[in-house]
Amino acid sequence: MLNFLKQHRSVILFTLLGCFLSGMSFYAQFAAGDKPSEHRTLMMWAGTLSTSGVIAIGAVQAIRVERRNSRLLALSVDYQAKLHEVLDIALRPLSRTLAELSAATTPAEKTHKLGNVYATALLVAAAHASRPGVPLATEGARASLYLLDPTGTRLLLEDSRGRANLPRASFDLTAGDGLTMKKTLDDGIPVLVDGVTYPKRFPTSQPAYDYQSVIVARIQASVTSAPVGLLCIDSPKPSDLNEAHRAFAEVLANMIGSAHEQA
Repeated sequence: MLNFLKQHRSVILFTLLGCFLSGMSFYAQFAAGDKPSEHRTLMMWAGTLSTSGVIAIGAVQAIRVERRNSRLLALSVDYQAKLHEVLDIALRPLSRTLAELSAATTPAEKTHKLGNVYATALLVAAAHASRPGVPLATEGARASLYLLDPTGTRLLLEDSRGRANLPRASFDLTAGDGLTMKKTLDDGIPVLVDGVTYPKRFPTSQPAYDYQSVIVARIQASVTSAPVGLLCIDSPKPSDLNEAHRAFAEVLANMIGSAHEQA
């Protein structure tokens, strides 16, 4: 009940004020009487002003509703544009490479097609996370794919796309900052460091540290299967990456995991 009152308090106040002015208008017209007098003139003016107030409140409410509808329409158009960007520009080429991997028959062909899936997913991730209008090679985001080595104690860089500076080549998961990466592998919770709320840098680009915000998502084919690596997306500016980018990175990581299992 309290939440309802808070959400609709302006509408309730305008409605109550309108009812009060309507009551004042009715009372003024009733109290004015039929005989001409100074009192009747004053009451008639009071009734007229009260009626005008009711009309004005109705107009204000109509304008507020129209503005709200306009904002909702603008948000809907923006959402449709973003949805088109994700589906048409991002997921369509990735789904095509996944279909090609499924059609591969020989081990060599599967390895080649899996590499195409990796490259496409990383390109999509870097492009989606980059700020509009910036040169991708110098100021855009960078997506890096790390896979576990056969011993399970190291992460090795498999591929990267986006910003030209190369990311770190490997992580030792038994010591140092590799333990931070191992935590994401173990708990599966995607990491978002936006450079503002959480200014501590994540160790994906040593020694250059040419980024301010980063996302790390675990790559896993299914809930019951073992993780195979990490997808890392970083950007040179604080606040370049947000929760929407983290959610999209998790989707891409799951798709990479499924492709890895097919190969």
